[in-house]
Amino acid sequence: MTDIHAHILPALDDGSFDMVCSLEMAEIAVESGVEAVVATPHCNQRGYFENYASEELLGNFRTLQNELKRSDIPLRVYLGMEVFGTEDAAELFREGKLLTINGGRYMLTEFDFGADAYFMDRVLYSLRDAGCVPIVAHPERYEALQYSHSIVTKWLGDGMGIQINKGSLSGRFGRDARQLAYELLEQGLVSCIASDAHGTVQRTPDMSDIYEFLAVEYSPELARLLLKDNPNRIVQSRPLLSAQKINY
Repeated sequence: MTDIHAHILPALDDGSFDMVCSLEMAEIAVESGVEAVVATPHCNQRGYFENYASEELLGNFRTLQNELKRSDIPLRVYLGMEVFGTEDAAELFREGKLLTINGGRYMLTEFDFGADAYFMDRVLYSLRDAGCVPIVAHPERYEALQYSHSIVTKWLGDGMGIQINKGSLSGRFGRDARQLAYELLEQGLVSCIASDAHGTVQRTPDMSDIYEFLAVEYSPELARLLLKDNPNRIVQSRPLLSAQKINY
């Protein structure tokens, strides 16, 4: 499996608090069947977690890679960001302050949970016009989409990606998020599922249960698409496959 959303870089945001925690998260991921992780620190949250592209950020990433190798933990780690969607996000991308996943076309993008759907739409298309392809992080958690998620179909149709959290399917983020996660999944409107891991106790990078759940309750083909094939395509900057073409 490949997990495209994990806060595994140490001491940058509300995820891993130090290198020991990062290595423990990596071990949990590997033991659950994960082969690759995209490190996605919160970015562009002004006053909280800015984390714009810098030598310090790249150094943090390289240090984690070196420590994984030194500790013989067989996990590939790629660099990305979880970019907080703002009106000027496209401008920041043009200025080189925002990073795509593994230097490719895709950018993991999140919003305030109370953001208006039209605001999200405007920011996403401005990013696309600036030259990247947004992957919308955990849309099931956004209140506006819990009310009506028809706009998600448009985003997918225009080549964007939809990433839901594994925890949403178990109800970790509340009933409304759980309900929308299942609706998106059953309507074929999900590109991939990720851990959105923040630590080793709660919101961990363990992906074993979600793979088994999808394979048994839906189909092995869907599990492979959402946890392996499309995540790998994101890392490789290749077009995403649609879940609507899978019978389950």
